[in-house]
Amino acid sequence: MMKKIAVLLLLIAVFAYGESRDDLVKYLPRNSFMVAGADFAQLQENEVYQSMDRNGQIWSYDGNGGVTEYLTALKIDSRRDVDAFAFSKYVNNYGGSGKVHLFDLKRDWSADLKHRSSTKYLGMELFRLSADRDMYAVLLTPELLATGNLNETKTAVDVAKGKVPALLQNVTINNLYKKIPEHSAVWGIALPLTRREAAKTNAKQNTNALLGEFQSYYFYGTPTRKTARTHFYGQTEDEKKASFISSFMIGTLLITKYRVDAPLAEALDQVDIQQSGNSVHVSMVVTKEMVDAYFQGKLGL
Repeated sequence: MMKKIAVLLLLIAVFAYGESRDDLVKYLPRNSFMVAGADFAQLQENEVYQSMDRNGQIWSYDGNGGVTEYLTALKIDSRRDVDAFAFSKYVNNYGGSGKVHLFDLKRDWSADLKHRSSTKYLGMELFRLSADRDMYAVLLTPELLATGNLNETKTAVDVAKGKVPALLQNVTINNLYKKIPEHSAVWGIALPLTRREAAKTNAKQNTNALLGEFQSYYFYGTPTRKTARTHFYGQTEDEKKASFISSFMIGTLLITKYRVDAPLAEALDQVDIQQSGNSVHVSMVVTKEMVDAYFQGKLGL
């Protein structure tokens, strides 16, 4: 549904990469099927971001707990302490799935971790964050923190040490990555797993059936003070499927516009959906009102 496309662009996109995209993605594994990042520095003055931050919605993409649990355990304030953030969902070498989060911090976090119990792995310390939960953190550099369960933090170390290939050695992802403008404040890439692949690896993709129809997609956005201009590009297996998806999106958008008040309907008029061959392009200007309407259950069916 159209609101699910909006959520993908709004929620997954509000993450961060601090120095440059390349400086973070080099620590993500090649066999990733979803990655995303953004620049907190560009988002701090944006009204959409500020509204989501006030309402505790920044990390909503991750469901209950997730990133928030790690931030709480580490006593990290995402606005005050984090310059950058990126994440990857991947399939590991053992036939399962994993998820790793990277935080580019504003300062050296070594002193904050030294009192915790740790396990040595390839010369790095994996710090345990909970006595009864499989929650770990590892400093890949003094200011670059990776979090996840024990196997996920080991994967981050494996990539950092060159034991496991890095993300951009994945040819398909690298080709999509090159299409994202360098100035983009938010961005993401996905190669959706089939239902069978997801079930086999116990992977939770956090997508709906419509997004699962794409063989690949990527998105990016640039914020102004009040809004954010976002673009979504998805590729299907053939033109017929792309035509069906774009028609469904347009129909859903029209229905939604009739169910909301006039100001929001005017904002939805700015959503543009185009199909060319087996590709679908969605562009939209995201406003604070659209985000508020979504979380109030007023946007979409």
